[in-house]
Amino acid sequence: MIRLWNTLPAHVRQEKHYTDFLNHMHQKYKIHEYIHIDLFNYDTEIDNIYMKMRYHCSKLNVDQFKLHFVQDSKCTQCHKNKQETLHHYFMDCSKYDQQRRISKQNLSKLHVTFQNLTNRQLVQLISGFKDNNIDNSVYKNAYQYIKLYIVTTGRFI
Repeated sequence: MIRLWNTLPAHVRQEKHYTDFLNHMHQKYKIHEYIHIDLFNYDTEIDNIYMKMRYHCSKLNVDQFKLHFVQDSKCTQCHKNKQETLHHYFMDCSKYDQQRRISKQNLSKLHVTFQNLTNRQLVQLISGFKDNNIDNSVYKNAYQYIKLYIVTTGRFI
């Protein structure tokens, strides 16, 4: 994925709107637009951070380590001596326990499916997987809570 990104022309990589970027990708590489991608608005810095996390090119240490930007993939936010992965950031990092609790409470109010989310299901939700039996508006609201978690942790700002 990163190799593909690096081969893209600069004007495609610097598109201001995600839909324009997708159009370029679809035309050149026949990459299909997934249904859940249309649910979100990608115009803010937080949206960009979130998308980078979903595609494993974020400022999380494990992503930075894979790109050879840092020497260690361990989380520097807590003392658990674990890799700072997407799962760790959203589910395990003790520094964000309060934000995680609030986020789970908010998500549980959106839909009965979200009331007893396992860690795996939450990471799948964050990663963009969706249940076609749940209305898209529920996923839009869930995305807002995920975005709120990213903002309130202050990890990327």
